[in-house]
Amino acid sequence: MSLNTRTPISRRTLGRTALLGALAAAGLGTGMPHASAATVPAGSDWMGAVDPQTSLARLTLPGTHDSCSLHGGGLAQTQTLSLPDQLAIGVRFLDIRCRAIDGVFAIHHGPVFQKIFFGDVLNQCQAFLAAHPGETLVMRVKQEYSTVSDAEFGALFADYLRRWPGLLRTEDGIPRLGEVRGRIVLLADNSGLPGPRWGGPHTDIEDDYEIGTIFDLNSRKWPEVFAHLNAARAATDPQRLFLTFTSCTGWGLWPRQAADAIAPKLSGYLGALDRSARPVLGTVPMDFVTAGPVRSLYALNFGA
Repeated sequence: MSLNTRTPISRRTLGRTALLGALAAAGLGTGMPHASAATVPAGSDWMGAVDPQTSLARLTLPGTHDSCSLHGGGLAQTQTLSLPDQLAIGVRFLDIRCRAIDGVFAIHHGPVFQKIFFGDVLNQCQAFLAAHPGETLVMRVKQEYSTVSDAEFGALFADYLRRWPGLLRTEDGIPRLGEVRGRIVLLADNSGLPGPRWGGPHTDIEDDYEIGTIFDLNSRKWPEVFAHLNAARAATDPQRLFLTFTSCTGWGLWPRQAADAIAPKLSGYLGALDRSARPVLGTVPMDFVTAGPVRSLYALNFGA
């Protein structure tokens, strides 16, 4: 979500049975028991226990929407945990919004400066990866609240690449985990950036974020999330990364209200899964993340 720009939406056309639609609207689950917590690694090191030959597209990756948005009040704030705290509990996808100003990237949510710069973000990620070398991060980078050309935005980004050599993986395609441990995989949401294109052939995105009321969340947003998670489960292409944003907001629905309403629906969905089959849900960015939902998502990679 952006307060001043609209994120392109890419959705598959999905057939739904009447039963699936009813479950989606209700957010019901069977509450199947989970495996022992001892089978699930700690949030700070869970990827280190994953087969290095696994494509990032064939993992369930917990993520955050507007990852650095801790300031700005009810309309702008989307998280309560700092970036290092998010990484420590197991978040592996970051949504980074950069305002180009005075030759640097300042992190914004719409007009609200989030009291952090892109260099700070890279330093925090680099420190985490140095301490946990088995891990990998996936990072969307998008221009926010500035209107410089894509070429100028890309030139500023290139300077960050120069100053943080080797940290970001900018080649096209979706890599296997073993190829990018200790690094950040860039998803380029600006044509001036290198790497797999946001909304391009390597991504399948559900991000219908302009949801006016709780009624719209129940009748439109959650069924879209439900269907896209099912599509991710059915997918097999190691070069197509599914991203399902559970976040939304609108004129009568603020981010916190939306997050509180979607959380039990997602929990019900996860509870209904046969976890022993290790279903792959792709990348799931959320607002106001806490350790419980994040662990429940990444535990799917271990059949737990």
